[in-house]
Amino acid sequence: MASLQHELPSPSDGGPSAQASQGLFETLQLVADTIVESLGFEVAVVNLVDTEGSPSMVVAAVAGPAEVRNALLGRRQGLDGWRKLLAASEPWGKLHFLDHATSPSDPADIFTWIPDLAISDSPDAWHPEDALFATLQTGSGRHLGMLSVDVPRDGLRPGPATRHALEAFAVTASLAIEHATMAQESERAARRFTAVFDSSPVAVAILGPDGLFERVNRAYCLFLQRDEAELIGRSPLDFTHPEDVALAEPASARARGLTAAPEASDTAPVEKRYVLRNGDVVWGRLHLAPLYGPHDARVVVAQIEDITERKRTEAQLVQQANFDALTSLPNRRQAMGHLQRVLDRGALGGHLTAVFFCDLDRLKLVNDGHGHAVGDAYIREVSSRIRSAVRAGDLVGRLSGDEFVAVIEGLAAPTEAIGLAGRVIEQVRQPLSLGGAVFLPSVSLGIAYSTGHTFTADELVAQADSAMYRAKQEDRGAWQVYDATLRGSAAAQLELRRDVSGALEAGQFVLHYQPIVRLHDEEITGYEALLRWQHPRRGLLLPGEFLDVILDSEYEAPVTDWLIQQACRDATARPAGSQRVSINVSSLMMGRRDLPDVITAALQASGLPPDELVLELTEDRLLSRADGPDLLAALRGLGVALAMDDFGTGYAGLANLQRFPSISILKLDQSFTASLGRDAYSTPIVTAVRDLARSCGLHLIIEGVETVEQADQLRSLGIEAAQGYYFGRPRPLAEDR
Repeated sequence: MASLQHELPSPSDGGPSAQASQGLFETLQLVADTIVESLGFEVAVVNLVDTEGSPSMVVAAVAGPAEVRNALLGRRQGLDGWRKLLAASEPWGKLHFLDHATSPSDPADIFTWIPDLAISDSPDAWHPEDALFATLQTGSGRHLGMLSVDVPRDGLRPGPATRHALEAFAVTASLAIEHATMAQESERAARRFTAVFDSSPVAVAILGPDGLFERVNRAYCLFLQRDEAELIGRSPLDFTHPEDVALAEPASARARGLTAAPEASDTAPVEKRYVLRNGDVVWGRLHLAPLYGPHDARVVVAQIEDITERKRTEAQLVQQANFDALTSLPNRRQAMGHLQRVLDRGALGGHLTAVFFCDLDRLKLVNDGHGHAVGDAYIREVSSRIRSAVRAGDLVGRLSGDEFVAVIEGLAAPTEAIGLAGRVIEQVRQPLSLGGAVFLPSVSLGIAYSTGHTFTADELVAQADSAMYRAKQEDRGAWQVYDATLRGSAAAQLELRRDVSGALEAGQFVLHYQPIVRLHDEEITGYEALLRWQHPRRGLLLPGEFLDVILDSEYEAPVTDWLIQQACRDATARPAGSQRVSINVSSLMMGRRDLPDVITAALQASGLPPDELVLELTEDRLLSRADGPDLLAALRGLGVALAMDDFGTGYAGLANLQRFPSISILKLDQSFTASLGRDAYSTPIVTAVRDLARSCGLHLIIEGVETVEQADQLRSLGIEAAQGYYFGRPRPLAEDR
């Protein structure tokens, strides 16, 4: 019975299939026993098809003498032999009778037992090799087995009544086998479902008609990081992110509807978030499908695909597409799109909107002097300051490396934007410590307004950009409101920005030199090198017309390097007189880490002695830096001289003489010279500065001398050196030859 028990588990297994098998064996044995008892046969045998083994049948039930049972029960019989018997048999209704005279020659695999009967010559007598059997099959015709009888007690072939009764028993046996087979297949399907359910890598749960968990697999528990006991009997909404409950409730309602509506089908997947025990959030793609459970109860299978990584990737792509990687602010695309939407809303409601165009002053010099890591940190901090200075609902975006835009929506009045602009400038200019250096950042800011009636986002930003250029021209770290008069100057500035990229390479920059003289005999003791731009269309441009464009571009360092090299070459090429040359170098360029190397190389290449080169500080920013004294000391260590330009104004005051002992030259601002003899204070101030310089061992140069009267008065005050138009205007080196 081994193969039979493989097909139908033995009763000892104890499961539903074992119980079905036990019932089947008992039923088939009962059928065989009843046939023997009621129809007058000595032997009845039931064979079952082995659907999982070899193509054969197994004797499952035998009624008859013990020796017959022992000979037949559990024996395997080939299907081919039975097919030969069927082909050779004579149909008796639904039965098949095989006369010994037409029996196949070698049915040994079938007739393993032949009864010991007397042979009669009567045509109605039962011959020992006769066979009567019925095919057992389902209603659809699937072969289940065979029912056979042998040895009629009266020794005669059975009559119609007996045959009809035997047909009925065959139907009973067929129904019993079919029922047991269906039960077995159902149990097998259940086992397979359980195996697939439990081992599936996909998170799967079964929800009851009430929408609560009835069963969850291991993958589902792992997805939610919960034990099975924590889930059973609870709703999926209990583990849904609070912000997604509204999204999940329709799905939950659909789940309940699937259990209630027989015609309900699968639902569209829903993507939502789930909260884990530790508070972390994961994303799942929920799919619901109806399923019939035991006793026709409608349940729902819920499958969740873990899409957390996909969502993270999508978020990263959205971040990359819409936000600046360095500052995390909206990028140009996002900021301009937001502004256009704001303007579209304003066109309907007449709301006042302002745009700030913010440009960081001298960003490239921070990068060149301190490295891009410090420069990036500088940008992040300044962008954070801009963001914190405006209102919570205002958008701040980064347009490019040093350009930012702020969209100020729903203003009550233009003055409100001006107040915010002042706050931006003030917060940005607070001291900033990075990489061991202290910076005083500044931002130039342009303001443009729109009530939403005429301007596009591009137009409004262009207007704010024009206003920013005006603010940068007039005073860095300031704001300016756009008006129509700025359009022409802004266009000119943009044109210069385009032209400056090729000016250096094309040799368009030139140096003019203004003499510095000893007053008592007007002997030239040196020259100040002044930068000019020989523009191919606009002619010779003075620094006031283009210097801001250079200072806020990537060309400031190359132009400064060229200026140092050219001034040193010109000084040594001067045919007669002093070789001493003074160069105006911006304070940020003074802070360049490679500036000492540039100066050393220029001195060596030209042969100019270091003490013949003077570096003039033209701005106040270096004086406010904590590392300013160290920077100047490093330059002074090269042997060059350092001058404080525009002394007496702004930061160039008395306190800095003590902080910067490396400075050896003071250049008094020309505003004091211009008022000599015209107010009561100029002469005492010049006298006081003269005495201060002498006391401190500093060389004093008075700037802006334009008349003989001014020169004579300075001589009478004991001033030793001066420069100005009276002694000579700036001119090219060639004109000195």
